Amino acid sequence: MVKSQAKEIRAYLLKKIPVHPKNIVAKAAKAFACSRTTVHRHLSRLLRDGEIIKTGTTRQIIYFLKTEKNKKILIPLEPSLKEYEIWKENFSQDFESLPKNVQDICEYGFLKMLNNVINHSEGTGVIIKTKWSPESINISIQDDGVGIFHKIQKSLCIKDVREIALHLSKGKLTTDPENHFGESIFFASRFFDDFHIISSGISYIRKNLDEDWFVETTKYKNLPGTGLIMRIALGSTRTIQEVYADYQHKNSEGILKFDKTHITVMLSKLPEEGYVSRYQARRICLGLEKFKSVVLDFKNISTIGHGFVDEIFRVFQLKYPKTKITFTNTNDDVQFMINNSLSQE
Repeated sequence: MVKSQAKEIRAYLLKKIPVHPKNIVAKAAKAFACSRTTVHRHLSRLLRDGEIIKTGTTRQIIYFLKTEKNKKILIPLEPSLKEYEIWKENFSQDFESLPKNVQDICEYGFLKMLNNVINHSEGTGVIIKTKWSPESINISIQDDGVGIFHKIQKSLCIKDVREIALHLSKGKLTTDPENHFGESIFFASRFFDDFHIISSGISYIRKNLDEDWFVETTKYKNLPGTGLIMRIALGSTRTIQEVYADYQHKNSEGILKFDKTHITVMLSKLPEEGYVSRYQARRICLGLEKFKSVVLDFKNISTIGHGFVDEIFRVFQLKYPKTKITFTNTNDDVQFMINNSLSQE
């Protein structure tokens, strides 16, 4: 009898959650003459089984069926397409129950990345998917265009497509400087817990919880266009404002400007290389004159060469003294090479 009622309660919850997402606990407790604790126990079971999603806290809790939230739409890419209209007509309502900070991040990522597709992909269509779980939300955007890495490689005359992940990670990289600042990927990759680009057989991943980047070759070498996947936990406390604060400062007119970047030095090395040459250092330095402050992160790097250090800390700094370069996560060997170079200035 107890097992039978448990099944009945869970079946009732799955049927009525779409009708009563905010007060399903009270409705179920009344329908079965049971305690709220009993209803919460069955809701927890459905959450563990991945059949429902819970957003909000305490009195603001709202429940959804996972199948209600998951969406997939195909949109023809036309000059008149407006990213905000796609968001508003198809997705924005799904995100309204999320905490404001998570909602803002999802909206930013959706609008900025779709805008990039519309303006730069040269494709004919885009597939947008949302995939909800009890813990997180995934937003994926796949176009059939020329591919982000190929387009940047051609526009900036970069020899090896694998270098592009490094340049994207710096920020202020754009193939259309008259109309775009090159900020959207930089900030979106820091707003979300995971940010993933797949294009031209290259997979570029940032994991914010580990503060780490990964660049890998993939088996999808013939996949057209660009694939983007952005994931964030429903309970994330990260805010757009706090991330902006890490990379923006007010100029003389009191206007916030994007003038600081953080570079993972490990991204400058191709798999067959070591951190020794001036050429590798020039990859890092490319575009840094656009910033006032640069932090070089030497995480997971055991040693570097004299030419590598000299190119960054002497040659580049002599040419662009207004750009301040600092460093972090150096081991003793790397620290010695940098100190030795600085002492010879």
